[in-house]
Amino acid sequence: MKKIMPLAVVLLSSALVLTGCNKAQSTSSSTTAAEVAIPVEISRAKTGAISSSYRTTTTLAARAEAEVMAKTSGIVEKILVEEGDQVSAGQLLAVLENERQRHQLARERAELGRLSSELTRMTEMHQRKLVSTDVYDKLKWQVAAMEAAVALVELNLRETEIRAPISGVVARRYAKTGQLVGQLTPQSLFHLVSETQLEAVVHLPEQQMLQAKAGQKALLSFAGVPEVAAEVSRVAPVVDAASGTVRTTLLIDNTERKLKAGMFSQVEIKFDTRESALLVPKRALLTLDNLPGVLVLDSENRIVRRQVTLGYTADNVVEILEGVALDEQVVVAGHAALKEQSLVNVVSERAF
Repeated sequence: MKKIMPLAVVLLSSALVLTGCNKAQSTSSSTTAAEVAIPVEISRAKTGAISSSYRTTTTLAARAEAEVMAKTSGIVEKILVEEGDQVSAGQLLAVLENERQRHQLARERAELGRLSSELTRMTEMHQRKLVSTDVYDKLKWQVAAMEAAVALVELNLRETEIRAPISGVVARRYAKTGQLVGQLTPQSLFHLVSETQLEAVVHLPEQQMLQAKAGQKALLSFAGVPEVAAEVSRVAPVVDAASGTVRTTLLIDNTERKLKAGMFSQVEIKFDTRESALLVPKRALLTLDNLPGVLVLDSENRIVRRQVTLGYTADNVVEILEGVALDEQVVVAGHAALKEQSLVNVVSERAF
């Protein structure tokens, strides 16, 4: 009996140990079966318009401007416009003292009248052969020379009238009444700027040279002013070797005169637009094996890693050429804890 009792104790202890192990294994298995779903935020791939564009900055400039100078010497007698005035091409801006030119013109015209009357009489006499052809020809040449002299004095008189070479606004008035201006020391009297059309010059990187073409649209953004449409007017045919850029000129319609030359602007040039591109949020992109990719949800809410081929890129979205189908769900938040076949719980779907 003494030998049987220890053996019974040993067997009972073993049974208890085995029972405890089985319970532990059962608990571990149930824990593994209850997989935790990781919360994520998703968006659905959809079609929309996207543009290939380039952003930079620029400063507006007048398409046409002119420094108005006097073509003759004289004292400024009258000033007819002030800064800010709108003027038309040919409009009188100022007048120089021209009394001398007016007297000279009157004298030359009187002399021309005398010679013209004499030529009329000489013509009748020449027809009747009362004067020689040589005398008659000399008088004709004198009349022609006097006509040229009169035209020259008329030109000198007109040059005392300072007129606008272009239509625009008087940006600066330098002339002052009583000021002496001369041909030997030319100086600007007025600075005119055309406001109806403005230009903006941007310097595109060499890589964008083949995309930029005349007629493409651009958007200009200003502080406190709504966006303004512009158009590519011309693209330089050569690359600046020093900067590696291409000079590109934009044309801005400013008929309403809301913009001013010298304003600073943000510029977006749109090279091309695709109206029905497949788009996903830029937040969905990540790098998979050094290539762009996204995380897509399958029918069981599990993660599938996809490499994608990208097209155009905009501010918040990118175009997908290959790798994602229309209406597929892509993860836009919660990437860090995810791996292939991870179970996820969609907590929100974000539109874009």
